[in-house]
Amino acid sequence: MALQTVSQILSPTNAPYINGVSARLRFSAAVLRNLYQGLVEKDGKGIDDNFVSASEAEDSAQIFVHRVLPVRIKPREVGANKNGAAYSQNQHFSQTVTVGIEILQIIDDPILIPRFTQDHLPVDLLKTHVEDFSNRLATILNGATFASKFLATYLYKASGKAINETVISLAAPIDGKVIRNGFVKANGLLDKGDRDNGIDIFPKKSRICVIKVSFGPILKTEGVLTLGGANEVYAILKNAGVNNSGESIEDDGYVGTIDGVDIHEISTESLIHASEFLGFPEYELEDSPLLGYIASSYANARGVSTSKQTKVVDEVNGQGVRLLPYVKFGVVCWYPKGNSILTEKTIDVYGGLRTLFSSDATKITFKVKSSGSRLYPKFSTLTFNSSTSVSLTAQALDDWSVDHLVNAYYLETTTQITSVIDFVNKATGTSGTDYVQGGTCDISTATGGTITPSALTANNYLTVLAIADDGSISLVSKKYTA
Repeated sequence: MALQTVSQILSPTNAPYINGVSARLRFSAAVLRNLYQGLVEKDGKGIDDNFVSASEAEDSAQIFVHRVLPVRIKPREVGANKNGAAYSQNQHFSQTVTVGIEILQIIDDPILIPRFTQDHLPVDLLKTHVEDFSNRLATILNGATFASKFLATYLYKASGKAINETVISLAAPIDGKVIRNGFVKANGLLDKGDRDNGIDIFPKKSRICVIKVSFGPILKTEGVLTLGGANEVYAILKNAGVNNSGESIEDDGYVGTIDGVDIHEISTESLIHASEFLGFPEYELEDSPLLGYIASSYANARGVSTSKQTKVVDEVNGQGVRLLPYVKFGVVCWYPKGNSILTEKTIDVYGGLRTLFSSDATKITFKVKSSGSRLYPKFSTLTFNSSTSVSLTAQALDDWSVDHLVNAYYLETTTQITSVIDFVNKATGTSGTDYVQGGTCDISTATGGTITPSALTANNYLTVLAIADDGSISLVSKKYTA
C-alpha cells in the first residue's frame, strides 16, 4: 500500500516578502492539467472494436471468434479426360477455425482524495482526476494496440515466416522520393492480402498508418504528404499541408494522407505504454529504428469495457473520497500479414533473443502484458572485481518472492547500449562495429553470480540484459575503468 507523506510548510516561514513587508499569498483557482493524446486507431481503421462488445469484455476473460476457412475450389473442364463428367468429382466440407482475444488487462488503481487535501485547494480535485484518468486511458489503449501489432508481427518473423517490412532510409541527405516510394511499397504489400487466412486483399478503407512523432516533421518538410491525385493534393495542402486546419494531432494524431491512407502520429506517452506492454524499457520503441506501420482492421481486434469506468465512494480510512477506476481491455493481432512495418533497418528482436537464450527459449513467453504486472528484473549488484571478474546480482520477484529470472547476457562494447533492439543486433552481429565480446551469464539465483569475460578494456562499457520468464527485460550498463 502506498504511503502518503504530508509536509507541513506554513507561513510565515515561506511567505514572500517585498522590501521587508510580507506580501499576500494566494492560490489560483485554475489548475495545470495533464494533456494526453486521444485514441489514435478507431472507427474500423487499423483495429476492429466490433468483435467484442463492452458487455462481453466486462463479463469475460477470453472471447472466441469463429472464422470460416476458405474453400479452395478449382475450376474444371467439361468433357476433359480428367474430372470432365457432368458433376465434379471434388467435394468440399465447410471448415472453421477459432481465434481468441484475452480480456485480462485491467486498470483499477484507486485514487485517494482526503478531505483536508480538497479543503485546502481551490480546485475540484475529483473532477480533475476523473478527466485526467479518462484522457490518459486513451494513451494506454494506444500503447496496447501498437504493442499487439509489433509483437505478433515480429514473433511471426522469429518463427521463420515472411512479414511485411519495408526499410526506409533517413540517412542524410534525406530524400523525399525514397520515403514516398517506401510508403507506396509498404501499402502495396497489404494489397497482396493473406491467402492462408482467406483474405485476397486488405481493403484500403480498413487501413491506417501510425508513425512516431519524430517521423511526422520529415514527411512534411520533404513534401511526402502531397502524394496522390490532383484532388487529393489540393485537399491535403488546404487542410493539413499549409494552414494545418485539417490536422488533429492532439485528438487522434492525424497529419495528412498518403496513397489513400490516413497518417496518424502516435505520442511519446503512448509509445512508452507500448514498450511497457512488450516488457521493454520505457523508451525502447521511441529510440528504435521502427518508424511505424500501416495496419488493417481485418487483421487486428480490440475489446474494451468502460461501462463501469469510474466509481466514487467514501474513503474508508477517514473523511474524503476514493475514486475507483475500472476498465477491462484486450488487444490481439490475428493475422500478422495485415500489418506492414515501416523501419529504418530490419528488426528481428525476438529471433535474436531466442538465439541468445537458446537453451532457455522454452521458459520464456512473449505476450502483451500490462506493466503493473510485469516481472522486470532488478539489478542489485554490478561490481568489477577485476578485468576478468564481474559480480552481478538480479532478481525478478513476484508477490510471493518467487524469482522468475531466466538468464542474462553480457556485452562489452566501445559505446553504451540503452535499448534491447540495439543490444540484440550487436550480440547477434547484425549491427554495429563496436562489439568486443559477449556471452550468457547465469545469475538465476538470489546470490547472483560472477561473469568471467576475457580481459575488459578500460573505458569500454559492460552491458547486461536480464530476462524474466514473462519476457520482461531490463538493461544495466557500466563503464569499466581499470
